[in-house]
Amino acid sequence: MAIIACVAQPGPTSRGWRSLDRRQRGVLACTLSANALVFFDQTAVTVALPAIGREFGVEADDLQWVVTAYLLALAVFMLVAGRLADHLGRRRVFLLGLTVFGIGSTLCALAPTFTWLLVARFVQGVGGAIVQPLTLATTTAAVSDQQRGWAIGVLSTGGTSFLAAGPLLAGGLLVFDWRLVFVVVLPVLLFALLAGRRWIAPSREPTPAPIAWGGVWLLFVGLAGVVIGVGEIEDLGLRSLLLMLIGMLGLALFARHEQRSPHRLVDFDLFRGRMLVASLVALFAMQFAVLGLSVQLALYVQHGLGQTAWVAGAALALAGLGTPLLSTTTGRLADRRGSRPLVVPGLVLGTAGLVAVGLLALVGSGWWLLPGLVMFAVARPLVFTPASTGPFRILGAERRAFGASLITELRQLGGVLGVAVTTLVLTTVNDTTLRENDPGMVAGFSAAVFVAAALCGLAAAFTAWRMPAETATRPATR
Repeated sequence: MAIIACVAQPGPTSRGWRSLDRRQRGVLACTLSANALVFFDQTAVTVALPAIGREFGVEADDLQWVVTAYLLALAVFMLVAGRLADHLGRRRVFLLGLTVFGIGSTLCALAPTFTWLLVARFVQGVGGAIVQPLTLATTTAAVSDQQRGWAIGVLSTGGTSFLAAGPLLAGGLLVFDWRLVFVVVLPVLLFALLAGRRWIAPSREPTPAPIAWGGVWLLFVGLAGVVIGVGEIEDLGLRSLLLMLIGMLGLALFARHEQRSPHRLVDFDLFRGRMLVASLVALFAMQFAVLGLSVQLALYVQHGLGQTAWVAGAALALAGLGTPLLSTTTGRLADRRGSRPLVVPGLVLGTAGLVAVGLLALVGSGWWLLPGLVMFAVARPLVFTPASTGPFRILGAERRAFGASLITELRQLGGVLGVAVTTLVLTTVNDTTLRENDPGMVAGFSAAVFVAAALCGLAAAFTAWRMPAETATRPATR
């Protein structure tokens, strides 16, 4: 389905596809499908949250962990994917990630308890953490330097086609059973496995750097402590404060470990580059807003407005529609003009769209949200594809896999904190009990959206200040 969505696009996309040879098309078809899986399970599951809550008797502040468990695994293990690929080979690790993702999806579909579901979502996230950065690195390595922005745009189009259509599909599946949301990805997974074995060439570094597992676990403890602590800070209890303290200590120890280790997970020298830092800030802020809005919008439409899961899916699809429609175009523009002329206006437009959603939710019915959702939908491809393309113009071939891991890492970390923080805001302003036609949820939803808007606004100011106004005439070294 993701492949059809991309091939069917007219104009620049078709011309790009015709310029690829058979192996390049096979690789791109594989990475498109794999990327679609990871994106699908970031937002489609949000539509199923109320149904999951009803079956397991779970309140709103606990339901966020269905999304957060998945995103937390993505955020922690993405940095390991590149190193694993160096040791075992890119194709082998890519197929391993798809297999783990499939196991996690199957366990989610079979979950007899809420705890089982959370563990299965974490397993699914580990698989996604391996797959997602390798799809980016594999795609950019398979095409020429002049087509890199276009290829990233196509990859984003394939993933976000599922991101946009996923909530609609999930809304339809919920008529039968929420577990089908996890079953429906399995045929696409099988195609990606077969295509990966057929088209991705084996690769392996002759002398790969060892993986510093101590750093991996410190990063996990740090992120988990901060995210879980933020999720429970509403109670202002000793437990939440202790978890955040442990998390900050873990992150501090991770930074110290990375500075002293000869085999780093993170090359901090890269953060001296203005393009990379500005791009990461932009991606973090936009993903914070995307995932935060997705979770709260799904709850608001179904419980604040009393609408069906299908209507909630349609609202989420509208908020993500711009990305599959415009990503290849913004990728080509970034190839020609650089990232800054697209990223800064995109963040400004995203801020305006979120403010409109928050304000209009306070004064009208669900239909009043449409202008803001459309503005936000257009903003997303203006940020995601150009901000992902920019760093590849300054990173050499030897740092490309790590750059891909870092880009996807910061995006997922933004998503993790976006879900946690916006859920905290919503449940603080409203309460944690999900009720049908709950008017109190409107104020909580608006407050959560305003927080996301504030972060996007700050990111717009920072990006306008720090992102260089470069041109895309000099390709990266292959």
